[in-house]
Amino acid sequence: MSENEKLNEMVENKPETVEENLIEKLTKEKEELTKYLKQLKAEFENFKKDALRDREMILKNANEYLLTKLIPVLDDLERAFDAVEHGATYEDFYKGMRLIYKKLWKLLNDEGLFKIEVGQKFDPFEHEAVERIETEEKEEYDVLEVVENGYKYHSKVLKPTKVKVAVKPSRGENSAQTV
Repeated sequence: MSENEKLNEMVENKPETVEENLIEKLTKEKEELTKYLKQLKAEFENFKKDALRDREMILKNANEYLLTKLIPVLDDLERAFDAVEHGATYEDFYKGMRLIYKKLWKLLNDEGLFKIEVGQKFDPFEHEAVERIETEEKEEYDVLEVVENGYKYHSKVLKPTKVKVAVKPSRGENSAQTV
């Protein structure tokens, strides 16, 4: 006999018993689901804590890696300053600083940091116009001067290059000026 048939027989014979059994069955099911939900919630909270801890550990390891790469540059700077204190010439100090600068740039390039190369035209994705200069000698939106260098980390712009941009002179009070 199937469960439906048993329920039908019970309904015909004793409706109160069926209601009680149904209530008991639903109550038990509700308790099981509540227990399961609490367990799932606890597991999710643990997952969030683990993910946060993992992210912090990755960041700490990445910082440690980069700092380890920078230590030789610091050592070179200390040696350069010590050399000046012990009588090194300005030319020697300057040459040493250039070498350290190149070494630092090589390290940063190896890690994915690059200076943004400025072309002839203004690029709003890589440049920030800090000044517009009216001129007939250059085309509209030609870069006239780099005010501050910009930098990319891989393909992401960390700091846009600040530039001065050429614009055509206004033709009078009534003419509209484009930005």
